[in-house]
Amino acid sequence: MKETPQQYAERILGYVEGKQPLVVQAATAKKLNRLIKGVSIAKLRRRPAREKRSVREIIAHLADAEIDGGFRLRFFLGSPGAPIVAYDQDKWVTSGHYDRRDPRKSVAHFCVLREWNIALLKTLTPGQWKHYGMHSERGRESIERIVRMFAGHDVNHLQQIEKILAHK
Repeated sequence: MKETPQQYAERILGYVEGKQPLVVQAATAKKLNRLIKGVSIAKLRRRPAREKRSVREIIAHLADAEIDGGFRLRFFLGSPGAPIVAYDQDKWVTSGHYDRRDPRKSVAHFCVLREWNIALLKTLTPGQWKHYGMHSERGRESIERIVRMFAGHDVNHLQQIEKILAHK
């Protein structure tokens, strides 16, 4: 059974309960590099099941999600209360040709984007952390919540990658 947008948000936020989201986010790039170091492209492109993503696809998704997250942060800062639409992650996998992306380049792109987004977040005033947008499925989301969501999103996908790579 597919989870609702609210169930998804609760699950993702649960991964970072009691953790500092910027610390989690800052550690993700190194963890990605460590996880794929020395792993063959064949293993990185193997799907654990037909309907599941490969490590290559997960990493490409993380890089594209970082673009989206960075846009949302900047959009909410410049246009507080603005509407933001949800996107279909599965369609991005197909339309973005994640199955053809070089996973090491995807990690490099992710690292640059993440560093840029964290640099912005470190400059925000307390009031700016409260800026928000209206998500088409989840309703009001502040920058503070989005940062927690992205940290939980990292943990979720890092666990998936670890599980895939541990499977013989």
